[in-house]
Formats: sequence, C-alpha cells, structure tokens
Amino acid sequence: MKKIISLLIISLVFIHLQAVVASAFYDVNSPEVRKIADQLSMQGHENHDIATCTTMQSYYEDIIELLNEGKTEEEIVDYYYNMYGEAGLRAPKKEGFSLLAWVTPFIALSVAGVGVVSMVQRTVKRNRGIEITNETEDSHDEVENEILKSIIEEVAKKTVLAVPSV
Repeated sequence: MKKIISLLIISLVFIHLQAVVASAFYDVNSPEVRKIADQLSMQGHENHDIATCTTMQSYYEDIIELLNEGKTEEEIVDYYYNMYGEAGLRAPKKEGFSLLAWVTPFIALSVAGVGVVSMVQRTVKRNRGIEITNETEDSHDEVENEILKSIIEEVAKKTVLAVPSV
C-alpha cells in the first residue's frame, strides 16, 4: 500500500513538473510571441498567412527559440534592430532622428495650417474694406445722380419759360 501511495505521489509530482516545464515553453499561438512578431516587419511578410509563408514561419521559430532561451521582449526586438536596422521594425524607434522624422510632418502641417488661416483672415479683412469703399462710391454715385437730375429739371424749366407763347 505504501508503494502504491508513494508511486501515486511521484506520478502526480512528475505530471505537475511536466505542466510547469510545458508552460515555460512558447509556441506560435503564445501571446508573447505574437506581441513581438507584431513589432517586426519580417522583410515585408508581416501581413502574410503564417500557414503558407515560410519567411514568417522562420521569424516565428526564431522568436520562439529566443523566448525559450530566456530572452526578454526588448532583447529580441533589439536583436532584430541590430540585425536589420530601422527596416527590421514595423515602426521606427521613437528616439533621436527617428523621432524627428515622425514629428516633422505634423509640425510642418500645423505651421502651414496657421499660415493658411492667417492669409484667409487677411483676405477677408481686405474684402471688408473694399465693400466699404464700394458703398461709399455708390453713395457718391447717388448724390451725383440727384445733382444731375436737379440740373436737368432746372434746364427744362428754363427752356419752358424761354419759349414764347403764341
């Protein structure tokens, strides 16, 4: 009986150790593997199907091997960065010149937007001034028309008075 109990305990411990060892190893479906693979460009194969793309399969195998060796996510990403440079990553690192390359377009667009808005505001202000000038010219035209009408009426009255009656 003691042998059976000790054999049962040993087998339970062995099964538990297998589960612990198996959980320490990574496979293609591990979230850690996918998280690291999502950061790599895989030489343009990152959007392919892993079942049919041998390049993607080799990347996943390398990542799994490095994780099983005890490497961290940062170490693996740095490994590929050192091997391929910025082209090895889907998104460049956000430091140094790469950060400048990411930020510069947004700064340029912002400056251009401010310039366009200020030009539009200036144009609107100028057009308002032109409208006021046009209104002033229109009022001058009306005054001139009234003066002209009064002169014509006076001349007409004078000619009517100047015509002798028969």
